[in-house]
Amino acid sequence: MKLHMLGLTTAILLTGSAMAGVATTQAQVNDTLRNTPEIYNGLFTAALIKHVVDTCPAVSPPGRLSRVTYFLSLYNRARNLGFSREQIEAFVEDKQEQARLEGIVKAHLQREGVTPDDESSVCAFARAQIAERSALGRQLRER
Repeated sequence: MKLHMLGLTTAILLTGSAMAGVATTQAQVNDTLRNTPEIYNGLFTAALIKHVVDTCPAVSPPGRLSRVTYFLSLYNRARNLGFSREQIEAFVEDKQEQARLEGIVKAHLQREGVTPDDESSVCAFARAQIAERSALGRQLRER
């Protein structure tokens, strides 16, 4: 999850200070962000890329500028919902949310016939995605 945390933290720093957020609990913030498809699907994609890259040394992630731009876009969407920088950062850094997202990534890979923690299985999946030029494959590069 460090890839998406690094990117989102960078995006937060690039945008400067945040406006006052809506007065709500962090649990409500987390629930809203988790249930906002454009944000959570984006985090899922980043987590999937990270898992593939961490498990398969034969592939590399998108370049730094692409990652920063991507996370800045997600951050701005969350800000447009009225959440403060601190609330968004707390959501991204929440260990339970990270574990939940990791579980979703592994379940997705299993549905695709991939053994999530097996290097050869994940590499075969990554290479197939790259060859198909799928949305995921376009983000990965063979080393």
